[in-house]
Amino acid sequence: MSKEMIEKLKTDPRAAFKEAIQKRDAASCLIKTAEIHGHYCPGSALGVMASLYGLSLLEKDSLDSDGIMENLLAIIEVNACFADGVQAVSGCTLGNNSLIYRDLGKHAVTFVSRNEKEGVRVRLLPDFRTLINEDVPEFYPLMDKVIMKRKGTKEEEKLFREKGREAAFAIIKYPFEKLFASERVIPVIPERAPITGTMVCPECGEEVMETKTRKRGLMRNMCFMCSGKLQEVNGQGIVELNLREHGYLKEPV
Repeated sequence: MSKEMIEKLKTDPRAAFKEAIQKRDAASCLIKTAEIHGHYCPGSALGVMASLYGLSLLEKDSLDSDGIMENLLAIIEVNACFADGVQAVSGCTLGNNSLIYRDLGKHAVTFVSRNEKEGVRVRLLPDFRTLINEDVPEFYPLMDKVIMKRKGTKEEEKLFREKGREAAFAIIKYPFEKLFASERVIPVIPERAPITGTMVCPECGEEVMETKTRKRGLMRNMCFMCSGKLQEVNGQGIVELNLREHGYLKEPV
């Protein structure tokens, strides 16, 4: 990367994304998304396209959001490849508190600016698979064997990656309306992320946000890990874990 580009990105780290969004350059967005997603696939490509579509329907100042003030929000409804396309293109991430995850299992995303009451929800049309089958008919049979049944050979795994890439770049050539439906909505959005203090857990000695503690029996407030119960987002969605049931914790003496 040239020194000039480095200096430009120091000032505006999302400059390349903003330019691509304004030009609706889906290929550049998909390539940048793959840097964090790790590979090319239809899911992340659909997240890219849904974001380009949704952002194009919002006010132009939504592109200037850098996540610091949490003005632009993305409400994502699935924790799958689609989500990485949304995070990369929109700049709304878990880390900057601009990504809201609702465990609904739908390939849909709502974009809204805190400066506006109304947002836009973009949802995937059910027949999108027919488009992929037309362009890359090998993709879904390979996905069924390699991913769903976990029975693919090394050669089939390699071919699956190749066909996934072909399918991803095929998807971004379609007009938005061929892939998605959109609607204006007034979404329920949370308050800005609270500014909280920290404390040291008396059990493990690690620093923890005060709002992420609870009492365990008669003991003082401690972190969720030491208290034995916590929630995590994994491939199943939002899941509550009882660490004691899994043998990770012993009962206090």
